[in-house]
Amino acid sequence: MMKLAGYSLAVSFAPISSNVVKSNGRFTLGISHRNTCSYRLFSTHAQKQQLQEKPGVVARYYLPPWFSVAPMMDWTDHHYRTLVRLISKHAWLYTEMLAAETIVHQKDNLDRFLAYSPDQHPIVLQIGGSNIENLAKATELANVYCYDEINLNCGCPSPKVAGHGCFGVSLMLNPKFVAEAMSAIAASTNVPVSVKCRIGVDDHDSYNELCDFIYQVSSLSPTKHFIIHSRKALLNGISPAENRSIPPLKYEYFYGLLRDFPDLRFTINGGISRVDEVRCCH
Repeated sequence: MMKLAGYSLAVSFAPISSNVVKSNGRFTLGISHRNTCSYRLFSTHAQKQQLQEKPGVVARYYLPPWFSVAPMMDWTDHHYRTLVRLISKHAWLYTEMLAAETIVHQKDNLDRFLAYSPDQHPIVLQIGGSNIENLAKATELANVYCYDEINLNCGCPSPKVAGHGCFGVSLMLNPKFVAEAMSAIAASTNVPVSVKCRIGVDDHDSYNELCDFIYQVSSLSPTKHFIIHSRKALLNGISPAENRSIPPLKYEYFYGLLRDFPDLRFTINGGISRVDEVRCCH
């Protein structure tokens, strides 16, 4: 594949659904990386050594993601990521969404939730929550595990997550809060941060509203990378699984963001399930 002007293309395959990702000016075919951690499954000691070499693990050891495996609840656990890494040495891997409160309340048992084998690098930790103090504490506690990026979930439509206005996609309705949360997360780590979101929520689904969300979060926080699931979320009447297929895809929103925010990086997610469909995105 060749590098395209303005953005690059990445794909992730999952057992149930696949996700194609694009990002502004990012290319990672032929990644080579070096792990400074010795291979010790569920060990934090060696990963503490790697932390001492930061900041800059991403810049020093990996090229930015061209090919990624998206975060998927009940799928992208440690075992699935191990399998994916055997299939691809270059894909960026995402964890399942982990609630910040879980990390904070389980701080004496963090290996159960955060540890992974070092060969899973490059790997992104996705966290969720609506309490800024806990988001910051969770990020700080996760530092010892040497994740290569921290991602905030602003896209999950599950009633358990978003249906009561807690977090997930409901956060898109409060971009100033997301900016404050991302500032706290970024201040608690020395790796890049990013936001995963939808293109809208319920009736708040205009392109202008999406632009307002992106503008406020990017201008009021250090966030420069957004993963865009190109469907809106419907919080009532359909299941989380149906939210991955029923709301129509609007890829034109994503391409509009590329045009209107040339200084930011964007990753497109949703709806592309075959390699030939990936090629069509060129």
